[in-house]
Parts: sequence; structure tokens; C-alpha cells
Amino acid sequence: MKMARQGFSPEWLHRCRLFFELLVLPCWLLSCDTPVRVGLIGDQFGAVNADSSFAVMDRAVQRLMSEQPDLLVHVGDMVESARNIRSFEDYRKNWLTATAIMDKPDRPWFLTFGDHDVVPPRYEPMSSDDSREQWALSLAHLQGLPVDSLPWYGVSIKGYHFIFLYSLENLHTDPRWGSIFLNSISDHQMEWLKAELESHKKAKGIIVILHHPHWYVWSNWYRVHELLRRYPVRAVVAGHFHYAQDEGVLDGIRYFIMGSSGGVINNTDPNSGGAFVYGLMTLSGKRAPAFLLREVYSDSVIAVPSRRSMDRIQAIQCMLDDLWQDENIVLRQGKLFGKSGDRLLPLRSIGLESISNPIDLPIRISIGYDTTLIGAARWNAGPAQGDGGAELELSPGLGAGWANYSNVGKWDKSKPVWVAELLPQVKYHKPFIAFNISVRFKDDRVRQVRRTIVYHIN
Repeated sequence: MKMARQGFSPEWLHRCRLFFELLVLPCWLLSCDTPVRVGLIGDQFGAVNADSSFAVMDRAVQRLMSEQPDLLVHVGDMVESARNIRSFEDYRKNWLTATAIMDKPDRPWFLTFGDHDVVPPRYEPMSSDDSREQWALSLAHLQGLPVDSLPWYGVSIKGYHFIFLYSLENLHTDPRWGSIFLNSISDHQMEWLKAELESHKKAKGIIVILHHPHWYVWSNWYRVHELLRRYPVRAVVAGHFHYAQDEGVLDGIRYFIMGSSGGVINNTDPNSGGAFVYGLMTLSGKRAPAFLLREVYSDSVIAVPSRRSMDRIQAIQCMLDDLWQDENIVLRQGKLFGKSGDRLLPLRSIGLESISNPIDLPIRISIGYDTTLIGAARWNAGPAQGDGGAELELSPGLGAGWANYSNVGKWDKSKPVWVAELLPQVKYHKPFIAFNISVRFKDDRVRQVRRTIVYHIN
């Protein structure tokens, strides 16, 4: 028996339309704007041991594989210029080690060239030797990176455009041979950048990547930023500093510094640059990208410090650099002597040179040492002068000594800020005396900077 053919009622059609508009259409639109996930790898070098640096990089890439990124970006310093590299073959071996790691996720990956990628190992100011640049370009081309004779390029992935700038154009004109403090973007690269931005102005978003954070120092980045803000640029990502730093948003553009994935790191807590990290940048629509940073070995999430926090940390590190007093300690017949010219004088105490608090927050300083070697100790600075075994607190901007290699206060440099007696009749079996310095301050969280100062005994 045939069923009677019936038409669709207006009410039924209305319900279908509502179902489509309220449920189906939004889901379809969301699927059209699927977020793009970008895996970030930081600097490899400046480390003492290249093999250990590559091991960190390998672990970081393995961790990123679980995040299923659409592409990987290395922010520069992928190979070590000074690691026994005397020939192109030496350089090539290092390059192949690094690229084998980057190839593991079977995802497209791209590199912005850093100073360790292109600078020869010998310091020769104003050198015209561009051999390392040519080596890097030739190997990058063989790897499939879209470079030819110039170390800057652009690529498009899933509607987004990525621009890789070259931050070392002054490599052969800077007396300090590529110093970040004198870097700039040339007119030649600026003209290319203008054309690249204009030809991709209808992209979902544009991401700019370079090695040196030019906006941080004396450069012409203000020209670059004025150009970028005219286009749908969502973020600028750099490296070089070996610690992650959230620079905030300016004119809708997120500025971000990626941390180290194997290069030397600060002796600080993990949330202040003291950890090897990998990153994930998520792009979605016209919004500024989201950044997620994880520690390589623990996989824990890192709270990316602000620029203000990292500036404070760097100021304290400069301060700690000035603490060490170059003492020539000599052991003779079980007794310690200090060397003054050609003479040996009995050494009864040892001191740390200077300290100050140039930051805008109170800091607390403590010194740890071997109590079997060190007797009474005393602070000679700050409002809490006295017992050198206790923690010293300095008020903001006290200016009690030297920092950043300049006199910031009225403290007498002839007197050590901290002095301790050496115990007599002690057998000094160790070839050194070590002091563990810890400086803490609090902004959005408690931050700690550490340094070990060693006096060698000859």
C-alpha cells in the first residue's frame, strides 16, 4: 500500500530554519575558524655543552608532539657558531643534528636566524666575512625553507601569514659585531616588509618573528611598529634573552619573548627565567594570540613574567656580578695568605665587594657558607647592619653601594659590604671557599635570584 504524499507544513519549515540558524550554522562557522597551533622552540646556545643543549631541544620537541601543533618555529640560535666549527662540514654536522630533531613531529618548521647561527667564532670587529651567513642560507635552502640569497622570508599557513625578519643586518658594520644594542632593520628589509605586509593584508592574521627583540634597545623598531600597526599583525615573537617575557599588547599587537630550550639560563626560580621551556602559541580569529609556556622536564605551566619583573631580576643580577672581589688566596703550611703584589700577607678575613638595591621594591639578601671554615660575619650596609649570618633587608632604592657598574649611592667602596672571619687552625682540604648568595623580592609573586661566588685556594 502506498503512503499518501504529504507536503511540509510552514510550522515544520520554521522549526527547521531555527534549528539551522541556532545550532548548525554556528557550529559550521566555528569549524571554519579552527585555531592554528604554533609550537615554539627557544635558543639552544650560549651553553657550555652543545650535546646537552641538543638533548633539551629533543625533549622539548617530544613534549610538543603531544600538543599536535600545526607548525614549529625556532626563534634562532639553532646551531652553535663556536663549537669547534672550523669548516663548513663541522657546521653542517651541527645543522643536521638540530634539523633531525626539528623534523621528528613531521610538521612544517621554520627558523629565524640568530647570532649563533651566523656569527663566526672569532671576534673580528668590522669583519666583512659573511661565510657563516652563506652556510646558514645554503643549508636552510636545502632543508626546504623558503630562503634564497636573503635571510628574511614569509610563509602562509591555514590563512595566517608568518614573516621571519633578520635581526643581524649590522653584523659587519657594528664594532661589537652584531651587538643587540646597535641592531636595526635596514631600508632594504623595510621595503621588502612593506610589500610582504601589503600582499597579505587580507590574511586572518600576521605573525612577525625575529631573533633579537629590537624594540628593547637602541634601534629603529619604532619605524617597524608604525608599519606593522597598519596591518592585521597579531603578534611579534623574539628570542635571544634566554628567558620568557610577556611584553604586553601595543596597538593590538602582542609582543612576546620566548625562553631558552637548551641555552644557558638564569639562576632564578622557574617563573623568572630559571627553566628550560617550550611554548605553544594559539591563533584564533582577529584576537591577540594566546601563549602557553611549559617547563621541558616537569611539563608544568610557567607563569610568564612581565617586562617589569624581568627588568628587576636583571638589575639584581648586575648587582650580584659586582659582589665578587678578586682575592688571590694562597695556602702555605696550613695557613691562608692573600697576595698583594709580590708579597703574601696573612689572610684573617674575607669580604664581598659591594651591594645595593637599585630596584623599586624591598629586597632581602642572605649568604650561605661553610660554618666549619667561616667564623663571625658582619654586614656593613643598609639599615640592618650587624650579624652577617642573618638576612639583610634593603629598602627600595636605598643606593647602598654599586650596581650596573656605576655608583648609585654614597657607600664607601673601600669597605666590603659583607665581611667574615676565617677560622684559625682549620685544615682547608677544599681548593675553594664558596658563598651562596640569595636575593628575594616580591611583585606579583615571590622571586628569587641566586649566585655562587667562589674564592679559589692555590
